[in-house]
Amino acid sequence: MIVVGFDPGLANTGFSVVEKKSNDFFLIDAGVINPKVKDPLELRIHTIFNESLKIIKKFHPNYVAIENVFFGKNVQSAIKLGQAKAAIMLAATDLEVKLVDYTPREIKQSITGNGSASKDQVEFMVKKIFKLNDGFNKKDISDAIAIGWCALNRI
Repeated sequence: MIVVGFDPGLANTGFSVVEKKSNDFFLIDAGVINPKVKDPLELRIHTIFNESLKIIKKFHPNYVAIENVFFGKNVQSAIKLGQAKAAIMLAATDLEVKLVDYTPREIKQSITGNGSASKDQVEFMVKKIFKLNDGFNKKDISDAIAIGWCALNRI
């Protein structure tokens, strides 16, 4: 089974392509979608949509997994995350790929065993599980890998 995991954001959207064969997990690809910060909002959302489409088309996943937007102290941040998430959802829907979403707590619990884990703890476990080197240090990517991992363990 192949899952594309997305960590949505208007400045940086992390993505991962993870696969599970029997009881083995593989990281096929990972990266960041970086819309131009100076572009108007609608162009950044369009970039996320188009790049998500390309990734989904390239890897033909069984599922697209997305971190669920949660309400925090900053309503504007939650709205912006929701816009990025919507762009990814539309891309998956256009390509008729099933969507799943998980809360940050569910993702952290799945990868670290602790729903209150820090981003550093998530990154540490991602490196350990997928045998990544110490040069790997992008939080958006490690979060996207954790999202994919969570999906592979819950679907």
